[in-house]
Amino acid sequence: MSARRTAEIVAFTALALALHGAAFGVVPRPDPAGVTAAGSGGQEVISLEAVPASVQARIDFLDRPRLPAPQMTLPDSPPRIEVPLRLPAPTLTLPATAPVIDLPRIAPLPVPPADLSPAPPQETQPVADLPPEARIAPPEKPARPDRRAERPRPAPAPATAPQQAQRAAGAGGGAAAGTAGPAASRATLSPAQQAELRASWGAAIRARIEHRKSYPAAAGRAAGVVTLRLTVARSGALAGAHVARSSGHAALDAAALAAVRRAGHFPAAPRGLSAPQYTFSLGVRFAR
Repeated sequence: MSARRTAEIVAFTALALALHGAAFGVVPRPDPAGVTAAGSGGQEVISLEAVPASVQARIDFLDRPRLPAPQMTLPDSPPRIEVPLRLPAPTLTLPATAPVIDLPRIAPLPVPPADLSPAPPQETQPVADLPPEARIAPPEKPARPDRRAERPRPAPAPATAPQQAQRAAGAGGGAAAGTAGPAASRATLSPAQQAELRASWGAAIRARIEHRKSYPAAAGRAAGVVTLRLTVARSGALAGAHVARSSGHAALDAAALAAVRRAGHFPAAPRGLSAPQYTFSLGVRFAR
């Protein structure tokens, strides 16, 4: 209950007591028997007035029974609220095995076969005969009668190509024999053998170019095959080189020609290939 409310109750209570006391004071009391009133009587006039309605309402309000104030039971201590300091970390469930990513397979680029077609046969110049004065004519012997002429001999078997070449190399003195020797060895090689020698020589040239090849940085991650047309002398010297089929990337084409220039001198032609120079078509592959 507030102090203001208490003050109002005390004030109204005092006012009620005062009014009650005033009411009792103005009521005339009867004189007791045998007692003579002293003083002048009948000269005092007391006016009685009813209590105003507003005051009576206040008095009735103060006299009404009071309701007991509700009792509120407060807890000794405030309730304890537990707040977690750290939130639990989320649990991640990983698969037992990693997913398999099916990547498309890249088919290897076809390597163009090397052009190992045999070069057109070179015309060999025949060995010049010695002048007549350089030849020594054997002395003529008198002809003897052949007693066995009546018995015919069997015809000799035709000589094979190697035997004919050997006979051609041995006749005519040392100079003629030295000149006819290579011609005889060339005559013994078949076209298939010459093609095999040329293929092995082309493989050696390709290996030299692959050893000097380097991937150009300007090509990024491009891949391709550059087909080169090379002309190589029998000594191994490079007579010419150009791109016969481009890879589609100028940087790869330039790198293939640069590898040929860095290779410099190639292996010499194997024995049995007599043409002054040969042409090869070689494919140079670039991949990252």
